[in-house]
Amino acid sequence: MGCGNVAWHLAKQISSLKKYELFVYNHQPNNMLNDFKTNLNCNVASNLNKIINDAEFYFICVGDKFISTVAKKIKITKGIVIHTSGSLKINELGGHKNAAVFYPLQTFSKQDKINWEETPIIIEAKNAVVKNKLNTFAKQFSNDVNFLNYNARLKLHLAAVLVNNFTNALYVAANDLISENKKSKLLLPLIKQTGLKLNNLDARAAQTGPAKRKDETVMKKHLKLLSGNDDLKKIYKQMSNLIIKQQTKKHA
Repeated sequence: MGCGNVAWHLAKQISSLKKYELFVYNHQPNNMLNDFKTNLNCNVASNLNKIINDAEFYFICVGDKFISTVAKKIKITKGIVIHTSGSLKINELGGHKNAAVFYPLQTFSKQDKINWEETPIIIEAKNAVVKNKLNTFAKQFSNDVNFLNYNARLKLHLAAVLVNNFTNALYVAANDLISENKKSKLLLPLIKQTGLKLNNLDARAAQTGPAKRKDETVMKKHLKLLSGNDDLKKIYKQMSNLIIKQQTKKHA
């Protein structure tokens, strides 16, 4: 259910397994449905009232605020009803006795090539039978399947937002800062190396830069450059203070 980026990559992987007949539904006509049908050999329908009642798995891949509404459209006695959200409780699936969560800890854009084997899959289930079935299914995606309750999953989702969404917003700010010189590609090796370092170093130990060194001279120069951008100037000050506190804690 749904035809966005998460649905696309789940369907693409399921299709590649060549073990399942795949149906994709959306609540209304959508050009994306044509991509599913053409590229993934899926059955598609632009009406949630046409959901079949004898599938093994029902993946709800829609925005969080629509999950409970879509769950009510699924009229089944068997099969597992699953949402893919990192931030919603399993109870959002309503009265389905075979309810579960299948949360891929990954960022999805349609054009991406996802390395599913290395993508953590977070699972929660209403009962042991569902847990075992979903675990077996998830291992066809990933070598890293984890069972977490809602509170642990929500914290993990918040951590993912910090390292992915917030970090990407800083990439946007950095790109805007130097875009007039078309120098943004110069940052790519640095971005790559920053991530690679975490394979061998704790994040606190990997920190570098003027805030870590408490180099007030450099930080003042940076803040002067940001004099026309109040939002980014405020973020720079707050992030610098956070780094200083984190490094102070290291040596406490």
